[in-house]
Amino acid sequence: MEITPAIRSEFLSFDAEQTVSEMIGQLRKYEERHGLVFKKDKFLGTIEKKRLLRSRFDTSKAKIGNYIHRVPLVNEHADVIETAYALFQADSDFVPVESNKKIIGVLSAFDVVKLAAELPETKAFTVADVKLVKGEKLDKEDPISKAAELMYKARVDQVPIFEGKNLYGIVSFRDLLQKYLNWSPNKEFSMKFKKESGGSKGSEANKPNLALLPVKSFSTNQNIITCSRRAMLSEAVNAMVKNNVSSVLIMDGTKFEGLLTLKNILRFLGSMKIPENFNIRFVGLNDVGLLAHQKDAVQKIASNEAFKLQRAIQDDFSIVVHIKDHTKSGRERKYSISLHVDAPGQTFTVNEFDWRIEDALHRTFDNAKNVLKRKLKAGRSRRRVF
Repeated sequence: MEITPAIRSEFLSFDAEQTVSEMIGQLRKYEERHGLVFKKDKFLGTIEKKRLLRSRFDTSKAKIGNYIHRVPLVNEHADVIETAYALFQADSDFVPVESNKKIIGVLSAFDVVKLAAELPETKAFTVADVKLVKGEKLDKEDPISKAAELMYKARVDQVPIFEGKNLYGIVSFRDLLQKYLNWSPNKEFSMKFKKESGGSKGSEANKPNLALLPVKSFSTNQNIITCSRRAMLSEAVNAMVKNNVSSVLIMDGTKFEGLLTLKNILRFLGSMKIPENFNIRFVGLNDVGLLAHQKDAVQKIASNEAFKLQRAIQDDFSIVVHIKDHTKSGRERKYSISLHVDAPGQTFTVNEFDWRIEDALHRTFDNAKNVLKRKLKAGRSRRRVF
């Protein structure tokens, strides 16, 4: 399955010279978790959120460019499993999507795991199949600085809070942004906040005092999502997406067993070993004057696209990719691709052309997918008739 249906064309972008407070204000205004950072027109990466919690700085003066997290660009036609692995490797839950070397949108880890949960290969999995983050929890009287440190070290966005052996609540990265990094708390909280930190109505809360406040002062407890290890993975994923949380507390009765996080789900998905049941043969690949990196791109695209086809074919099959160069004069080259698919009951040929060989190949495989969809639809119709 491709990531294409989940790509969002609207996203926040920031200039590296903007301040952290400006960024936080925009994230809050549009209720977003992420944004892309640019220097003029050059993409630099996303914000390294966890590092913000470990730093002591004036958010109105600190520049975004000092907190960049490098992330990969993923192609608009990338496979969902391939993308899950890329997100895990980059330790990111948000990536830009490119087409023809231009950023056309963004994709979140929520989108990826939701798509992956719908795959035939993942429907039978339960929460127990995924490794949990264990041992990360707080007492309600622990200082908020401990919560920030746990989030940074464990690379999690939420940590459960306990009162003795009982679950008290949860503190999230968003809670810390709102209340610990001067993200304009509401008036009622502001008065309480200053009183607890020892300040007067007209004084400003200072970070060293805030760091010692109990974590119970920061938890909102609005997004406590729990489930058991026996629950289906797809159920847990749907709960995370519905409630916009990046982790679920796994409980056995009143016993806390660990956190099921987006990152661990991505790692699980990315490590899935799905055997390939196809082989590819190229004709003309060495005869059309391609550079080495173009040949590599063609072979990689063909392999990725064939991997997507096998979900529909579900049997051993072979592919012949015939490439021709139709350029007669001029500097631009025009390529045609003929794709022959040979599988039990599914033998057909599709064609396409374009000025970029990569685009021609993608479009040819798209034609092949459409042929398979029509064949499968016709097959279901015949079964209903007879």
